[in-house]
Amino acid sequence: MTDKEKIVILKNCYTEIIWMAIRYAHGRHTFAPSMVRDSINDFKKVFPDWKLKEDRVVNPPSENEIGGVSFRDDYLDDLFTESNIEKE
Repeated sequence: MTDKEKIVILKNCYTEIIWMAIRYAHGRHTFAPSMVRDSINDFKKVFPDWKLKEDRVVNPPSENEIGGVSFRDDYLDDLFTESNIEKE
């Protein structure tokens, strides 16, 4: 297997699991949301044209979900901008 083939396989693996990581981390008040953001930002340094698959399950928080120990950055819906998603 060539290095190029290995890279394609690894890219596909990341694409196939990142949506689950986003759903898991979305709204958590832990390091998980920032770890997912960092992972996506690093991945896009290597693959700048890569886009997330659209996910209609990850929605913005309501106004009453923000406050206290709940911060806007705990929610990952903002990753799904028009320029950052792959339309099906």
